[in-house]
Amino acid sequence: MLRFEYMPSDFHPLFLFLGEGPDLAALARLLRRFADDPQDIAVAERIPGATSRDVLVLTPADGEFGMRDLGGRFAWKLTGWQAEKIAERIELLTPEDNKSGSEIVEIGSEGEIPVKVSRGEFTDDFLITRR
Repeated sequence: MLRFEYMPSDFHPLFLFLGEGPDLAALARLLRRFADDPQDIAVAERIPGATSRDVLVLTPADGEFGMRDLGGRFAWKLTGWQAEKIAERIELLTPEDNKSGSEIVEIGSEGEIPVKVSRGEFTDDFLITRR
């Protein structure tokens, strides 16, 4: 099951995605669909079984880029090209022989929240019952 949540911090906040290969492959597919037709997409509604305490929407970039906190809701503001490149990086984590790994995704836009995509580095209940 894909799990995602904002991890606040005074010094190094991040937005964390956790899952196994098939879960991360589903996230990569969603990013590729967004790349083909950039429009608002609620992530939890489009990936069956995904769970989060936070609302996250993929949304076309509007001069700001990257993950943004909109006051308790989050928008991952991307161009189609950016979404395609992020999907490629996530897909590197999905092969069955990969037991663990992670990617930090940043666009390089001032004020964005770094995104960490992780496989096999946290217990299955992290972000569900252990937070």
